[in-house]
Amino acid sequence: MKLPNLSKTIRRLSQDVTLSRITKSVIDHKVVESETSVAFKAVVQPAQKNKLNKAKLDFNLKYILVHSLLEVKISDIIVHHNIRYKAFENADYNDYGYYEIIMEEQKWFKLQ
Repeated sequence: MKLPNLSKTIRRLSQDVTLSRITKSVIDHKVVESETSVAFKAVVQPAQKNKLNKAKLDFNLKYILVHSLLEVKISDIIVHHNIRYKAFENADYNDYGYYEIIMEEQKWFKLQ
């Protein structure tokens, strides 16, 4: 039995978001962090309470659930509605044509 490919659904319902990755490199014996950003499309919705690990939550922050065709790794940043979210937990549904990521708001990085 063939698994359903849901990538068309993700494309149809997606909206623009920005993905930022922070890379570390050593320059002159110092660790330097640099951030690269790329625009891509994803489905963004409030995180479902039954998918959140309550032991890890900070109840002062917002959590979103992101469905994407692009793999988002733990600690990657997504900007949605001028709020930065850090990848918190991810799930690989690549067999179904997408990735699912729970993102946690980064309060100290809120954009103006």
